[in-house]
Amino acid sequence: MKISLLKLPGFYDTLFMLFLLLSCAVLGIGHVLPVLHVTNFFSARTALFDHLTIFTWIGLGLHLISYFRAFHIPAMLLANIAGIGAFLIFWLLPSVALLPLILLAIAILLTQKTAKRKAALHHKHTHVQEQNPASQE
Repeated sequence: MKISLLKLPGFYDTLFMLFLLLSCAVLGIGHVLPVLHVTNFFSARTALFDHLTIFTWIGLGLHLISYFRAFHIPAMLLANIAGIGAFLIFWLLPSVALLPLILLAIAILLTQKTAKRKAALHHKHTHVQEQNPASQE
């Protein structure tokens, strides 16, 4: 699958979500195990989210670019709106993480579904043209 400006936000969302889940898991384990010296889980999580501002701006930018390029694909518009909403919530309310993670999951799933459907249509169209070369004239 080729990376395009329409699918790039979904890939970025996946990496962002994996990083957040991994970070929260490390913070949670550090809170339980005294070896990692995380004494206050919530303050450490808030400090982590405060440092994610640049990454939220990148995500917002990618979703905005993809949104303006996807006016003819309703599912991609919805995926980009969910992604924009998720990154706005991360930026404005960094301590609220559940709703943006749900919105990012929706954006990722819609992007994957749309990409698969578009690839299947492209493959079908290419296959039809190969079988009927007279239709190309």
